[in-house]
This record gives sequence, C-alpha cells and structure tokens, in this order.
Amino acid sequence: MSWTKSMRIALHRRLIHFGIDTRKLRKDRILLEQTIFPYLLQSDAYQRILFVGTAWYTLHYPRLFQNKEFWTLEIDPNLAPFGSPNHIIDSCTNIDRHFDENSLDCIILNGVFGFGLNDPIDMEQTCIAIHKSLRPNGLLILGYNTLPASTPCPIDHIKALKLFTPFTFPPLNTHTLQSDPTNQHWFQFISKPTRI
Repeated sequence: MSWTKSMRIALHRRLIHFGIDTRKLRKDRILLEQTIFPYLLQSDAYQRILFVGTAWYTLHYPRLFQNKEFWTLEIDPNLAPFGSPNHIIDSCTNIDRHFDENSLDCIILNGVFGFGLNDPIDMEQTCIAIHKSLRPNGLLILGYNTLPASTPCPIDHIKALKLFTPFTFPPLNTHTLQSDPTNQHWFQFISKPTRI
C-alpha cells in the first residue's frame, strides 16, 4: 500500500509544524522520508527500529514513528534533543552493547560513514555489531556518499557487509540506488540472512 496524496500532505504539514522546510532537504533525505519511511511505517515486519545519527532534521522522526518502538543513537550528547525518548548516547560501534542479539527489526544508518565514522576498523566493527543486533531477515538501510572527500573506505571494502544479503526494497524494486548524483549518495538495502 502506498501513501495517498492526503497522507503526504499531512506529513508535509507535520514537518512545517516542526519548522522543517522540505525544500531545503537534499534529495537523499527526501527519498528517505517520503519513500523509505512510509514503507517501514506501514509494514508489520518492522516494529523495533534503530535510527543512527541525530541532528535538526531528525527532530520529527520520533513522532513519525510513534506507533513503533523507535530508538535513536548518536555519539554527540549535544544532539540528543533531536532523538527519540528512547535515545542512546554512544558510538554505533557499540550497538550490540545496547540491544540483545537478534532483537532489532530494522537499523537505518544513513550519512554516518564518512561523516563522523571515518575509521575503516570502526566501520567494520559497526557492521558486525549491527549484524549481531538484527534479527534474522532484519533490514539494514545503509546510506553513504561516494565522493572522495566523504569516503574514508569504499563500501565494498567493508568485509563485514558480506555477512548480509541484498534485499529488494519493494517501493523501489531494487537493493541499491543512487538517490542524489550531486553528493553521490547511495542507499543500499541488505538483510541478515536466516541461518539453519
């Protein structure tokens, strides 16, 4: 089921209510909020969600996800006010210290690699921690830029990402796409495979 025009208008009004002008958002953030979020919100499969990284543009996310168990994680304590009431102040390398193994349905890690998480070893550790915390068939939505200035490590060099399998994201009918050519932002949809 896709969002109706009236649902999109209601979302836009809610953003305006929080002082967020969607015209100032980048294309990748618009895709996240207007295509990816609606799918997660409507799906019963994703009830326990972790969003990594908070800033002014995430202020309204907890309200959007009010009918889900929505968590945020951010290392900078000054950005905690932009997170969920279920907010954790820590590095994403430590996700598995805060959540039981196989306990999260979805983790959204958008704009973190190359924007704070710049050490390839930490990137590996983050992916391992995510893998531990996601349930089997749990979804990782990974957003990253490929501009040289914001690419401390090419995404295909992260060995721990091989623990995941591609997931064809239904609204987009792909498991990877470039959402904004200006900043060379990509989204990758991958899941934790079920082990027998």
